[in-house]
Amino acid sequence: MKVLIKPREELLTLFSAEKVKSGIRQLIEPSSDLIFYDEIKNEERVQIIKEIDILIGPKIDETDLRLYTNLKMHQTFATGLEEYNFTFYKKNNIILCNSHTHSKIIAEYGFALLLSIAKQLNINDQLLREGNWDYTQYPAITLFGKTLLFLGYGNIAKIFKEICKPFKMNFTAIKRTKECDDPEIEIFTPEEKLTAIKKADIIINTLPLTKKSINFLNSVEFEAMKPTVIIVNVGRGVTINESALYTALKEKRIRGAAIDVWYNYPKVRGAENQDPMPCYPSKFPFHELKNVVITAHRAWQSDALMTDLRPFLVNINRFIRGGKPLNTVNLDEEY
Repeated sequence: MKVLIKPREELLTLFSAEKVKSGIRQLIEPSSDLIFYDEIKNEERVQIIKEIDILIGPKIDETDLRLYTNLKMHQTFATGLEEYNFTFYKKNNIILCNSHTHSKIIAEYGFALLLSIAKQLNINDQLLREGNWDYTQYPAITLFGKTLLFLGYGNIAKIFKEICKPFKMNFTAIKRTKECDDPEIEIFTPEEKLTAIKKADIIINTLPLTKKSINFLNSVEFEAMKPTVIIVNVGRGVTINESALYTALKEKRIRGAAIDVWYNYPKVRGAENQDPMPCYPSKFPFHELKNVVITAHRAWQSDALMTDLRPFLVNINRFIRGGKPLNTVNLDEEY
């Protein structure tokens, strides 16, 4: 099979291109015909794309979709797929596989957000910077014995749960079906959402963005929450209604929130290149609230960058050898 690969840019930045390519050649199924995108001559590009069976790389540009006439499998580096053209994959019977290689990094970061808002580290840090030693104004809560509710119970949530186990929490989750092989967690379906929310002291959102997950938490759900609940969002911003979340925080209907995913993004992110500057993450001034910790969609980023291509290559090899690839996307559910 012909395999076209576009290595992640950070790989080629951190390591020499030849070292990266040599490692890939050693791991890929020997019978495959491996082609690196940056080695294709301009005049050969269209013909090669038309012939490939497997793509390892990011989202295909809409203008190029028509060229992938022989594509059978696309292994993407992304986890979230809201910008992908699912009609294209369904119409052409193409297997789409996403990535969960950085789930543990996001779970770790989400736990840091949880501790930060539970202990109100942001505002207490600011007080002491002003020389104020008042430890009663913004008191902490403990995590021990609390009821934690996961919205979505995929890889990130499962790792998050393991991190939280020493705190002897009661674990609950809302997922599409009741099927679960973990006896330590109580499962609710979306139809039982309000029942689960009423019990929760902590809500961890890991939901992907799909047609069914938009506004999964809205004003009705916030009305059902305990006034002491805290929310951590490392899923997708619009799975929690923007206005309902801001209102609940501003009016202190809930204790607080720690948010890494948003509603408004700059066209270009990063240092001197950001456009526009400044760019606030919402039409509402979340940044003015004291009961919220906010970060710029960076839960995935750490010293353990996604530089290991082995999981992707192993998945490709499974497909080439006639096996069922892992992390196959349900194109109807869009995740």
